[in-house]
Amino acid sequence: MKTFSLIATVLNEGENIRRLLDSLLEQSMPPDEIVLVDGGSTDNTLTIIESYRNRLPIKHLQEPGCNISRGRNAAISAATGTVMVGTDAGVRIPPEWFEQLTKPFRVEPRVQIAAGFFHPDPDPGS
Repeated sequence: MKTFSLIATVLNEGENIRRLLDSLLEQSMPPDEIVLVDGGSTDNTLTIIESYRNRLPIKHLQEPGCNISRGRNAAISAATGTVMVGTDAGVRIPPEWFEQLTKPFRVEPRVQIAAGFFHPDPDPGS
């Protein structure tokens, strides 16, 4: 059986990280785990992530100084899922996004890659 890990890197996302975490709470099919790698945030990003631990299956790593690529690799190494789903921090994803993106893996066992898209939802206040 396939399991699904959502991975993302973060750095000084502050209140913006709530957009992603809140949208993950609303997913029609949530990820089995969420692995977030922080590149050394100096704002309240870590505190906000910690505040979601009792509502989401978050695994949080700190890798000060890492860039996005290194952070994604660290997230993949730490993840336990058989399928990795990547996103960016500070975005809001639609409620069906995770379910639709992972559907090909659940329907056809030979699928090895899938891609998705969502419309930007900029926050003019940030």
